[in-house]
Amino acid sequence: DKDDYSKSIEYSNELYPIYSELKDTAKFEAEFSSVVSYLIKMRKTTSAFDSLINRLKYYEKIGVKEYIAYYQSQIARLFISLNNPKKSIEYFQKSLNTFEEINAKKDIAATLAYLASQYNEINEPEKALEANLKSLKLFEEENNPRKLSRALFGISTNYQKLRDYKNALVYNEKCLVIANELNDKYLYHLAYIGRSDIFKSAKDYKSAENFALKSYNVAKETKSKDFLRSSSAILAELYFEMKDYNLALKYASESESVAKELKDIYTLSFIDKLLFKIHQQTKNFEKALKFHLEYIKLNDSINKIERYSDLEKKEMQFEFEKNEAKKILEQEKKDALLNEEQHQQEILRNSFIVGFLLLLIVIALIYRSYRQKQKANEELFIKNDTIEKQKHLVEEKQKEIIESITYAKRLQEAILPPQEFIDKHIPNNFILYKPKDLVAGDFYWAEKINDLFFIAAADSTGHGVPGAMVSVVCSNALNRTIKEFNLTTTAGILDKARELVLETFEKSTSEVKDGMDISLLCIDIKNKSIFWSGANNPLWYIQDNQLKEIKADKQPIGKTEYPKPFTTHQIEYKENTTFYLFTDGFADQFGGPKGKKFKYKQFSDLLFKNKDLLQLEQSNIIYKAFTEWKGDLEQVDDVCVIGIKI
Repeated sequence: DKDDYSKSIEYSNELYPIYSELKDTAKFEAEFSSVVSYLIKMRKTTSAFDSLINRLKYYEKIGVKEYIAYYQSQIARLFISLNNPKKSIEYFQKSLNTFEEINAKKDIAATLAYLASQYNEINEPEKALEANLKSLKLFEEENNPRKLSRALFGISTNYQKLRDYKNALVYNEKCLVIANELNDKYLYHLAYIGRSDIFKSAKDYKSAENFALKSYNVAKETKSKDFLRSSSAILAELYFEMKDYNLALKYASESESVAKELKDIYTLSFIDKLLFKIHQQTKNFEKALKFHLEYIKLNDSINKIERYSDLEKKEMQFEFEKNEAKKILEQEKKDALLNEEQHQQEILRNSFIVGFLLLLIVIALIYRSYRQKQKANEELFIKNDTIEKQKHLVEEKQKEIIESITYAKRLQEAILPPQEFIDKHIPNNFILYKPKDLVAGDFYWAEKINDLFFIAAADSTGHGVPGAMVSVVCSNALNRTIKEFNLTTTAGILDKARELVLETFEKSTSEVKDGMDISLLCIDIKNKSIFWSGANNPLWYIQDNQLKEIKADKQPIGKTEYPKPFTTHQIEYKENTTFYLFTDGFADQFGGPKGKKFKYKQFSDLLFKNKDLLQLEQSNIIYKAFTEWKGDLEQVDDVCVIGIKI
């Protein structure tokens, strides 16, 4: 209790022989675990690791699998304290395999839960989900409602991270059932908060509000300050997203008050940032400045705490790895000395057997062999050194290329419109954008001029770095047509864009025929009119439960033998109409059982089949169909699909 761990270890050492004499293995191992925890608290992680490894080897020698699995699990937990989730996963997996051998179902379930948490640490939600689903089956057999609820909540969170909101809600609902059976207020609070967060991720703010209020009511009923702090913070953020700044301010102030009482600087930092945004939106700039300054101050404190914690873990890990490397080196030296001694003894024994004459022959042969080996080693050293230098040169060049392409990717991403900008003007949308390489020839473009909202899916010539360079030229041309030349008709924009692209490439001394195919949609929000023009790429839209198509002009935005003005098509404005803009990458993808193209007919059937789903769900299903069709084959082209529902 006084944190005098050295003294604790002294008394534990006196207990070991007593427990051994009593043959009380359980108490012996419990005391041993305590000593390991003391060593970790004293930051003597190497000693803790050695103790665990020695105990593991002892049980491996006598074949007690129950304790083999136990110590494999203990080593995994040690690596958690060293912030090394990959090594932790390695030992938890060993522990799981051993527990499975002896069919220890409770321990298997607990180990799977640990594995899931570590997979979450390295951001692998698919593997975390797989482990949680396996643990769920075992917890169901065990019939332990509380463990079952934790597994269900973990699975719901995994599905949420994977943006599978339907399954996330299904498993969250099961948590609520258990909470109802146990009448457990903590589980109610946890399930309501989780459900609210799922709906918030899906942008269903009204449903999110409903469950956040239920969580808030549980907090009020139980008078739990922890519950009240989190529930009111979530409600404040939701109302801010819903632009109800009065309610946002009310709940933010309540959360701030409780957080101050609990001395919770993390929640205070979050709330101060939110209050800054609220007062900024309500034009109360004096208070906005006040909370912004308080947020900066708290955030600095949090960063210092986290940096210190991270530094402490890194120091522990460095010390651990340094000692491990030292032990390996010492063992290698011992092994080398032992091998040398054995070799010398063998020579002496053989020498005495064959006599002095044979000894001379053996010495001569050994010397000759030594010289040959030395010469071979010298030649090998020279070759290895040359290979190593060439390897480093190749790696350096590869690194430079990757860094350049990565920087090019950031530059290309800068030309893409932010998702928030598109959501603001067309809330019901999805954008499926999957470049073949780090950078892409495909891009999407959006702009708003007065009451006109423009959005396009474009396919520049080529892909990779060349395609990306062409996409920058084409995107710039589209921007200039609206901002510099004030064009507002879709055909006029494409005509002028072609002129600007040709003008750019004509400056080159070599002939450049690059350009783009494009599908450009214009929504007149005020007058409720829809206009569209296309270069090679068509427009599909679903209206009155029918999938309709408008064919594009058969010419690119670029050099062509017989250029003609582009056509503007006007489409009847009807609510619940869904428009699809796309490039050819999806339909041209090879795959399936026979390795053939996906094709446009199958693509249109896929869109029509899922037309009634939310835009986000459509995007997930379309991408899943693409990846399943592609399988292990290479992606042949960039993919860009845009869905818009009015």
